Amino acid sequence: MPVLRGLYRYPIKGLSPQPVPGTELEAGRPFPHDRIFAFARPGSPIDPEAPTWAKKGLFVMLMLDEALARVRTHLDTDTLAFTANEGNRQVLAADLTDPRQVAEVEAFFHRLVPKLRAAPRLGRARDGHFMDKPDNVLSLINLATVRSLEERWGYVIDPLRFRANFYIDGARPWEEFDWIGADINIGDAAFRVDRRNGRCGATNVNPASGQRDLDLPGSLRASFGHKDLGVYLVVRDGGKVVIGDPVAAPQAVSVSSADPPPLSASAHSGQGRFICRGCYFIYEELAGLAQAGIEPGTSFAALPAEWRCPDCGTEKGTFRPYVGLTSGI
Repeated sequence: MPVLRGLYRYPIKGLSPQPVPGTELEAGRPFPHDRIFAFARPGSPIDPEAPTWAKKGLFVMLMLDEALARVRTHLDTDTLAFTANEGNRQVLAADLTDPRQVAEVEAFFHRLVPKLRAAPRLGRARDGHFMDKPDNVLSLINLATVRSLEERWGYVIDPLRFRANFYIDGARPWEEFDWIGADINIGDAAFRVDRRNGRCGATNVNPASGQRDLDLPGSLRASFGHKDLGVYLVVRDGGKVVIGDPVAAPQAVSVSSADPPPLSASAHSGQGRFICRGCYFIYEELAGLAQAGIEPGTSFAALPAEWRCPDCGTEKGTFRPYVGLTSGI
């Protein structure tokens, strides 16, 4: 039976993971204290005094700002005492209940990410979150799947690149995709496995060095024709979960289709395709975007300058031509 091996929350979007030995979950609610703070990018329409959920490209985060991983941060979720360390040296300590100290934190992260045209603004979600998706989902990574990719590609992949809440072991590689639409139990809580998790450029950042040293979404797409790794869960019945809890999941009735034969480069080598360097969304000129009122055949150049990625919200300038599955980004 699979077992829960890791449990993490990320109190400030884009900053360090914080392991927890256990937590109490509520039905329909997100992981406690997960992404309850976030830094709004300068010029974004987010009101830092009353922020609400927005697409991740409007925030300072690893997908665009790998320098964040150069510091190790910690937030005491009870007192809101915040610290940041670089190597063995503490470089910042602040009380996030004090507006003056919050301004110092904002100035620190502007220095850490100098490409920002001004200091980012730190906002707190009062009854929500700043996760990548607007609904109250929790993320799960199957460590066996990560190991299978290491064997296929020949390099080590730190599972913390995926910034999940749950890390499980003991399942088959890719078995988690077979659970979609079904229920699983972890400890005292029950979950619906809602959907796959499409990966973005944040996974390319080495959490130990802060360097962008891999192309995981591109490698996934080149190998399997998709950029998915891990699944999203929704809490159906609340309860306590702790490290070492068993994971009760449906028995697979067929071989997973998540690991098909690699696609050939020619399958997606046509012109008129542009890829977001942040989230790896592909705009296809032939298809357009019906949901955004963009007619089929609309060229990328014809999209207005203020157009943003429909997936992550980053600016049009983050896109580049996509020339095939074997090309990096």
